[in-house]
Amino acid sequence: MNDATQRRPVRIRRRWPAGRDILALELVAEDGGPLPATAAGAHIDLHLPNGLVRQYSIMDPCSAPQSYRIGVLRESDSRGGSAYIVDELGEDDCLDIDGPRNHFTLDEAGSRYVLVAGGIGITPLVAMARRLVELGRTVELHYLVRDRERAAFLDELEAILPEGTLHLHVEAESGRPDPAALVGPPEADRQLYACGPGGLLDAIRDATADWATGCVHYEKFSNDAPGQAEATETCEIELHRSGTRFTLQPGETLLDALRRNDVDMPSACCEGVCGTCAVEVVEGDVDHRDALQDDEEKASNEVMYVCVSRPLGARLVLDL
Repeated sequence: MNDATQRRPVRIRRRWPAGRDILALELVAEDGGPLPATAAGAHIDLHLPNGLVRQYSIMDPCSAPQSYRIGVLRESDSRGGSAYIVDELGEDDCLDIDGPRNHFTLDEAGSRYVLVAGGIGITPLVAMARRLVELGRTVELHYLVRDRERAAFLDELEAILPEGTLHLHVEAESGRPDPAALVGPPEADRQLYACGPGGLLDAIRDATADWATGCVHYEKFSNDAPGQAEATETCEIELHRSGTRFTLQPGETLLDALRRNDVDMPSACCEGVCGTCAVEVVEGDVDHRDALQDDEEKASNEVMYVCVSRPLGARLVLDL
């Protein structure tokens, strides 16, 4: 994990339409200096002037970037984040960012890659496609959109990818593709990276059930699991490094309990998708409700995301 948690001010140098309801933004450091290095799959947290925090993938991996480029879909049911960015923010406006963080890390050791994007899920895969071509890897990309006007960054992808390796699937023209046909059979030297809405990722998960562990990777922009998990019974919480002990009360989330006990616990999404509130588990069982870890990682019980997950049992020790 390549996390840089220091908040820094940036300025919107450019903004332009990238597709129907999709806006591209180029962000530069307010002081004109370089930004932290970023790898394919990484995202930043945008701290908006209206008080909201939202996560967006960085589209250009670089060891010494002078700018970050992101794509923002104006959601029809926006909770105030994407609508504010698209409707209110203009060129030269300033805001703060955290990161980059990377919970969708590209394993560069493979030889063949399948990338599958649904809608705005294309943004991290633009970075991956660029990096894989740079490394000389064999890559194919399947890009699923409802209609052609929503196929953002298509010209860029056509320029990046070798001829015949970019496959655009337009639902309005040819219906929904079969996920199993998209991903193909499991092969030892192929890896799959998918990003998009939950329904697409669930279908791909089913289609890759017989793929080897570690060959299939997902990133969700939202969490389909139940929201913030409140405690159903009291639980003793111990913070291993500080020695602090307190009781998590029924009806209270672990994030709220930590803050009630003066722990400066960072959080952003409160949905278990951004990774800001990750804490290592020293002892105790956890009801993991995040959308970041796969089943094997949750079973290992090494990390929990305190905004949505909760303890199972009477005692939980955290590495804080």
